[in-house]
Amino acid sequence: MAETLSSFDKHMTAVAFAEAGEHETAKKVLETKSAPAPLKAQHHAKKPVLATLVFGALSLSAYFYLFSHEEWTTDHFTRGGWYTVLPLASAVFFSFIHGAFGSNLLSVLGLEAKK
Repeated sequence: MAETLSSFDKHMTAVAFAEAGEHETAKKVLETKSAPAPLKAQHHAKKPVLATLVFGALSLSAYFYLFSHEEWTTDHFTRGGWYTVLPLASAVFFSFIHGAFGSNLLSVLGLEAKK
């Protein structure tokens, strides 16, 4: 049973036994050999260069538009009432566009999250 545990699982099992006062069992679990890490599959997916460029251009143009129309933005975003939706909607918009750009940029650079 312990031979199929990953290194993380092995250490967490040992912690559980140690907390329960089973120190000898915890030592035995730690002494067993961990299962070898699975080989990573080759990932030859096409990099999202076009999506990175599109979302980057959208992000830059949206920020440029927002800051070049700052009087209108300040006037309308601070009116209250139903105008309260404007800053909330723009925050969601900028979050989505900028997040999509960042995610695609990291993929293009080859930085992927651990699985």
